Amino acid sequence: MTAFLPAGPRGGAADPDHPRLQQRPHSPAERRARWEVRAAQWRAREIAESVFGRVASASLIGIRAGGEMRGLLELGVPFSDLALHERRQAIFLSAVEADPVLAQVPLVYVLAPDLG
Repeated sequence: MTAFLPAGPRGGAADPDHPRLQQRPHSPAERRARWEVRAAQWRAREIAESVFGRVASASLIGIRAGGEMRGLLELGVPFSDLALHERRQAIFLSAVEADPVLAQVPLVYVLAPDLG
């Protein structure tokens, strides 16, 4: 159980202080900005698949509507050798920098090893 969600009886009335009830609806501009980040996620995954051979998982850990950093993207990529991984990582980051879509939506990449 998480400490962020208040404990309460199941099936009872919703607590007005519950975090989900306090979220404000997103404006059309905020929704569009969030979808830009999601589109960038798929583009980054496509590049990672071409560089690493496959991507076992892709998880958008955080999203921001604007600013210098728009999201934190974790990619599970194959890992067998550190030197090979570092070469592929350099190729991936160069391709990401040159990509016109990803230039508009800057992400921070976490390349997590997938040992499977």
